[in-house]
Amino acid sequence: MPDLAPVVLAFDLAPESEPALVAAVDLAARAGGTLHLVTARPPDAPDVYRAPSDPEAAVRAVVEVTVDRALGAGACAEIAPHIAVARGSDPAAEVVRYADDVGAGTVVLGTSGRQGVQRFRLGSVAETVVRRSACPALVVPNRSPDRTPGAERPVLVPVDFSDHSARALAVARSLADLYGAAIEVLHVADGLAHADAEGDPPSSEALRAFARDAGAGDVAAHLAEGDPAAEIARHAEDAGAVVMGTHGRGGLARAVFGSVAEATLRQVRCPVLVVRPAR
Repeated sequence: MPDLAPVVLAFDLAPESEPALVAAVDLAARAGGTLHLVTARPPDAPDVYRAPSDPEAAVRAVVEVTVDRALGAGACAEIAPHIAVARGSDPAAEVVRYADDVGAGTVVLGTSGRQGVQRFRLGSVAETVVRRSACPALVVPNRSPDRTPGAERPVLVPVDFSDHSARALAVARSLADLYGAAIEVLHVADGLAHADAEGDPPSSEALRAFARDAGAGDVAAHLAEGDPAAEIARHAEDAGAVVMGTHGRGGLARAVFGSVAEATLRQVRCPVLVVRPAR
């Protein structure tokens, strides 16, 4: 199964991005890997960022204060994350490059923020990182801070019977094992749905067999018709996370970022782990 560590958090210092920080810390601890926090000097930063002796040390100091404020006094020292300061003018490229350099298993991003690398909201840095990241990208909405997989919250995987879905299922197995969660799979027919070799609509058993072949084990299967993103969001109401692949061909396989995947990210209340095709 894919290793989800090390974990790289595109760190937003805004208070509303704390759910992404909590999710990254938890994932790194469960996966037994290093946590990396990547942030930047905002262009309109206060003087503390511009300490003439060592500006990067000043940024790291602010990061440490922010972590302690979010997680409790002494938390940053206990977690001991690697703190990196992005130096270039393209925050998304800096995050992707850093994740590649450290061999990240997961990049974690929040969906809102205000400045610099802190602009990790959909449609800007976060969207670009998800598009470019070689490893799975976990997008954590700020509107549901306590949502994680668990015994009562399964990992939901939209399936279109493509290789991309198979890879997403393998990643979902890794995530579910870390959190002690079940996996549920969903196939949505939207008028261009996949049909099997005999031309019949896919069945629940075909979904379960596909998941087993992908290494996900025994799963619960759901079939639906309608708008894929809306159906994913509806079935994800009780989920702890959604894991979805991108760049398929038909039906839900059209989950390229900018269509189904982007719409899903905007509608669901739980974290979404986006799995791009292997390079």
